[in-house]
This record gives sequence, structure tokens and C-alpha cells, in this order.
Amino acid sequence: MNMLLSLALLMSSVANSPQITYVVSMPQPENHYFHIEITVKGLKGKEHDWFMPVWTPGSYLVREFPKNVTEVRAWDLDYVTIPVHKKDKNTWTIAHNKKDFVISYSVYAFEESVRTSFLDADRALFMPSSTCLYPTELDVPVTLKFIPPSVSSEFNLSQVAVHWKDISTPMEQGSDPWTRICHSRDELFDSPVEMGNHAVFPFKAGGNDNYLVMTGEGNYHADTLVDYLQKIIDEETAVFGSNPAQPYYFLVNNTQQRGGGLEHKFSSAIQYSRDGYGGDSYKSFLALMAHEYFHIWNVKRLRPEALGPFDYSQENYTTSLWIVEGFTSYYDDLILQRTGIYSKDEYLSIAGRNIHNVVNNTGDVYQSVADASFDAWIKAYRPNENSGNVEVSYYSKGGVLAMFLDMYIIGQSNGKYCLDDVMRAAYDRFYLQRDKGYTEAEFKAVLEEFAGSSLDNFYRDHVHGTLPLNVNSFVSNVGLEWIPGEADKTAWFGMRVTGNNTIYSVQPDGPAAMYGLNAEDIIVAVNNVALTEGFETIRQTLQPGEPVQITVVRRGLPKTFTVVPTINPRPRFTLQPVASPTEQQKMNFRKWMQE
Repeated sequence: MNMLLSLALLMSSVANSPQITYVVSMPQPENHYFHIEITVKGLKGKEHDWFMPVWTPGSYLVREFPKNVTEVRAWDLDYVTIPVHKKDKNTWTIAHNKKDFVISYSVYAFEESVRTSFLDADRALFMPSSTCLYPTELDVPVTLKFIPPSVSSEFNLSQVAVHWKDISTPMEQGSDPWTRICHSRDELFDSPVEMGNHAVFPFKAGGNDNYLVMTGEGNYHADTLVDYLQKIIDEETAVFGSNPAQPYYFLVNNTQQRGGGLEHKFSSAIQYSRDGYGGDSYKSFLALMAHEYFHIWNVKRLRPEALGPFDYSQENYTTSLWIVEGFTSYYDDLILQRTGIYSKDEYLSIAGRNIHNVVNNTGDVYQSVADASFDAWIKAYRPNENSGNVEVSYYSKGGVLAMFLDMYIIGQSNGKYCLDDVMRAAYDRFYLQRDKGYTEAEFKAVLEEFAGSSLDNFYRDHVHGTLPLNVNSFVSNVGLEWIPGEADKTAWFGMRVTGNNTIYSVQPDGPAAMYGLNAEDIIVAVNNVALTEGFETIRQTLQPGEPVQITVVRRGLPKTFTVVPTINPRPRFTLQPVASPTEQQKMNFRKWMQE
């Protein structure tokens, strides 16, 4: 009886909800404007606030999306103008006086990334978080009707021939493919829409329907990618025991721009080099796909308490991005090893390189990984020339900490448990049973349960602290050792130089800083010989301890410095199997490798 009453109340609530319909047109896509009209019926009250998010979940930076909004107007269904008042940077008050009404506005969209909306004559990526106004105090279903350029051609006054036939999105289909339905605010803001003339490759994996959507040309082989994606999805599903993403869309934009990805609950927005699928390069693409897909569990459902429900109008702080991104970074490589995409030796090399990059990062003594998580909003997405000297990445260090916790749990349990068991248990307890975010203490307790011991010191020293990691104390659990590799005997300056010979960053303890070189200096000559190739090539011919004259252009003026390079004081270590592993170490290694 209670269930029937609850169902009746739910149906009554839906029936009494206002009807909100978005019509999204793009009559001149080459001008990069989405034109949006929102028809609102049955909204009670005299006035309501409508807001647009200032950030999008998964990308922890306030990007001020409303900056691209123009011409917000409103009228009732008799075409009588309704007052619109701009309340703050991302909120508009609509004084509709209990009448049904229409809101009209335009959004400029010309930033090609995985986080922002984009529109030109070739394609559109419609991200509702950066385009859709929504009533502040409500959480109700909405309908979206998209009008592609081919349909709105009568309004197209340009000479650009545009005819789009494809739309791909996790949004539920309405009466036709160009009409979509979202059942809540979070669903709306979490559902990207790709439009244009793209290729779609459907496949089954994880017990679900999946779609590889490829926009733009590329040197990829779809059948090969689909085969690998099936293995990745099945392997990741095995970690958690069930797969909630039905269906799922990989929205891939092949471009010359840098790559990246942004996770959503039933999809991901991916950007990748169109020429990046040749040779072994496709493995980088698969690692990116594995990373974004792992997020359907880790962060989109199993999440810190600050990351859902969201406050879209300001920062949402957490110290646990090292878990949601770091653990995912660890698993994206590990999953490729488990599926055979990486060989065992290839994976050990990657794992060793990841450890090396973390323990040799100068910022590791200044910033903890918990602080890096908390300060993502002001630091992670706004790096400058000094960031690498004083900051850590919650992706890379979080990934290494995840690896060490995995090895520690395996060692402490004599091969009975691993990090998979932690993730499965946490997913069940925090998401499946209660659909609520965890606190840092709650997630730590699950780790301790499977480790069989306290992690107080680990959290104090390496999560909230900046003490050096004792690498061998972790890797020895699985029969590995961290040993010095062959010394780098080339000249070391302690600076990073870009391909156009501009100094990008300078380490404070290196020769470049000691002898006066700065970030943003442009190197034009070495030992009085003008550079005709990259500085990195010239560096390989120089000798440690021998003075080098470096001429730069600084703020338009030439300057020459005499710099004495040294040998890199941070030697490269390698991760290798121990010479004579114990039987327990052998068993633990097999557990780690899932052999």
C-alpha cells in the first residue's frame, strides 16, 4: 500500500510539474551562435530565477559560461514582453506573473574542447551546462528539440552549404531523433550532444549497448578499436561486478588540437589527434577511453560527498580528487595490461615511469595530494611557469598512491584481496545501497578493512603530508624493486624548453636559475652560434661542467648568460622483478597482474 501511495504521489508530482521545452536552432552555424527558446507552461508564482552553471562537473574550474550569453528576453504566449532582470553573473529573474511564457537568448560557442560548447559549419557539440538556463528552485523533466542547419536552411542567409543528418547523445529520444528528454537537472547538465555528419559504430560490451561516435577524419581502424573497447569495458565491469551505463556513448572529436576527455554518467566527450592512431599510438587513445569509462563508476556514481548533488554556481570542494582521478589514472593503464593491450614488460615500464615522475617532482615537498585536490579550482587548471616547482598532480601522484595501496593490500592479505575488492565494496555501500557521497574517513575505512590494518600513517605522511615515498616498501609486496638505472651523463640545465626554443619553466635549484635564465626567455644562440634547430638537440652535444654561453631575447632585448650545466641530480630509477622472489611474492605478483 505504501509503494502504491508513493507511486501515486510521484505521478501526481510529475503531472503537476511545469512543462519546459527547449528549442535549439543554429541557422548560421558559421557564426557560432546557438539560438535557444524555452517555452514554459504551468509554472506557478509571479517570478522565478533562472540560472546557468559556471562550471561543469569533472572539470574543476569556474569557467563563467554565462559570459557567452547575449540577448536574454522573455514574452508571454500573447507576445507581450515580460520583464527580465539580471540578478547576478549567472542568474536572471523572469517576472511572468503566473502566465505561460517564452525565454529567448543566444550563446556564442567557439571553444573546441571537451568541456565547452562548439559550433561551426562542420559540427556542433552542445553542452547543456554551458548553454541551458534552468529554474533555480526546481528539478523537473525537460524536453529539447534540436533544429539542425539542414532544417533551418530557410533562415540561413550565408552561402555555406550545411546539411547535418546525425545526432548522438545519451539523452532519451522523444518523438523523433532530434527531440530528446531529460528527467532531471543533473541529467540535463550531464548529457552532451554531438551533431553533424559523424560515423557511429555500435557494439555490445559490459552487457550494454555502446556507441563509438567518431567526428572528423582520422587514421583509425574502427573494427580494431571496437574490439579493444569491448575488452576494456568487460574488464572494468568485472572490477565492480555490474555495469550501470545503458546505453553509453564515446563522443570522439578527431582534431589537430591537444587531446583530453571529460566523463559523464552515460557518455564521455573525447578529443584526440586525427593522426594519432598509427603504430602503437592507438594505445594512448585506448588508455584515454579506459580512463573516461572507468569514471562511470568512480566519480559519477561512487563519489566524494561534495561531488553530487552539485552546486553549479560555485566551487564544490573536496580533498579526494586524488581518489576519483588518481585511482582512475592507475586503473586505465592496469586495465590495458589485463586485456593484453600492454605486455607485462610494457606495463612495468609505464608503472616505473609513473613512479619516477612523482618521486622526482620538485613540487612534492610543497603540496600534498589532498591539498592539490582541494585547490584544483585555483591551481590545477591554471598552471604557470612555476607550477611544476611547487605543485603535484592529483592524477599522477594519486595514481601512484593507488598502485602502492593495491600492492600493500595484496601484501597484507597474502594475496587474498586487492584494490578491486575495495572499489567493489565502496561502490556497493556508497552508491548501490544509499546513492550518497562518501567522506574521506568512510573511504579510508574501506581501504583499512581490506588491508587489515590502520592507514593513519599513510594518510598523514602521503595524503595530507609531503614525506618522501619509500617506494621499495610498497613494490616489494609483489616481488618488485626500485633500483637506480643508468646515469644520465648529458648536460642538465634544470629548465624546460618548448619546441620554438622558449624557456617554459625553470627549476629553482638548477643551473638555469642559478645563472639568471628566466621562463619566457627565447633562446636564439648557443656559444655565439644562432640556433637553427631545437635547443634540446643542441643540449645533447654539451658537456656537464663546461661553461655554455646562451643568448636569449627577453622582453624584446637580447641578453647573454654564461651557464655551467651539471648532471641531473635526480637519477632515473627503474621498476624490476627481484632476482629471487619468495613464493608469497610470486603469488602476490600474479594477484596484482590478475594472472
